[in-house]
Amino acid sequence: MQIDLIGTAIALLTLFGIYALMALSLNLEYGVAGVPNFGKALFVSLGAYSAGWTYTRLLPLLAGQQVIDPCGGSTMAQALAMRSQIMKTMPTVGLTNFLITLGLALIVGGVVGWVASYPALRLKEEWFLGLVLLVSAEIVRIVVRRYPPIICGSNGLSGIAQPFNWLDNKTLSSLCFAALILVCVAAVYFYCERLVRSPFGRLLKAIRENDTVAAELGKDVARRRGQVMFIGSALAALAGVFFVVNTGYASANDYAVSLTLDVWVMVVLGGLGNNRGALLGALLITVLDRITAVTAIQMNMLGIAWEFNYARYILFGVILLLMLRYRPQGLLPEPARTTLAHAQLDAKASG
Repeated sequence: MQIDLIGTAIALLTLFGIYALMALSLNLEYGVAGVPNFGKALFVSLGAYSAGWTYTRLLPLLAGQQVIDPCGGSTMAQALAMRSQIMKTMPTVGLTNFLITLGLALIVGGVVGWVASYPALRLKEEWFLGLVLLVSAEIVRIVVRRYPPIICGSNGLSGIAQPFNWLDNKTLSSLCFAALILVCVAAVYFYCERLVRSPFGRLLKAIRENDTVAAELGKDVARRRGQVMFIGSALAALAGVFFVVNTGYASANDYAVSLTLDVWVMVVLGGLGNNRGALLGALLITVLDRITAVTAIQMNMLGIAWEFNYARYILFGVILLLMLRYRPQGLLPEPARTTLAHAQLDAKASG
């Protein structure tokens, strides 16, 4: 089988960028603040559902056309053709709709993350929040599968094209989209680094280490955790938009518990509390994910009946268990010092 090396490289970079956004968001929540978010798939899906709404309800209006029911049996094909034509022939409208989708996803993801976390975070055990989010993610996924107006129920919603789809050169179109994602990852990484090194970031780490002491010192622990959940959930929804426009298809099945497991493996593998570790974990999982996918295709072509796709879940589970047992700090442990104040104090002491 002949492999398109350029296309494969672009696809890997695109998937890495999407995973990196998810990993950075979870690292901020759990690695820095100690908030166990076992419902990461929920907030990623909110970005996808936001894209489903804008591409079917807002995009036609921006193009000066009437909204067509995207899920109706007699209108589904017509609505799909209209979306595809707009994205192909009206690049300004497509880009505007995409930017609005990103903004809407950030707001929806952040608000839902804050609302879902705030009541639970007032309880003594923050792990209760992890269970609440885990159950909520599955409930939302099941509801979306059974409620057609969101993304056409179990049929899913296709025709959600990336903003450079109007380019005739498919390689150039994919490359531009990958570059856009990587620029976004760089901006988010810079933001997370500044946040971690700020007084707010140091407060989050203090809460992570001992929330009782932080509360006794007058810090509003529940409020700060709610704030970091707002930020992390917004970033996850941002990744969800890139995820769904990359595949071009929105389906509730893509946001099961397995997606949350993947993101947890990235963060634990790379190093909790270290943003560079989150990027490293995302890169390694991206490569492993593609290797297992290609291997599964090859085995099917050879007529091997064994379903190799399930091996990735076994592999990721084993990686998670081994890292927690033998190297819980990850491949890139969290730096002991994250502020320049230490270096300034050392310079004064030596001078």
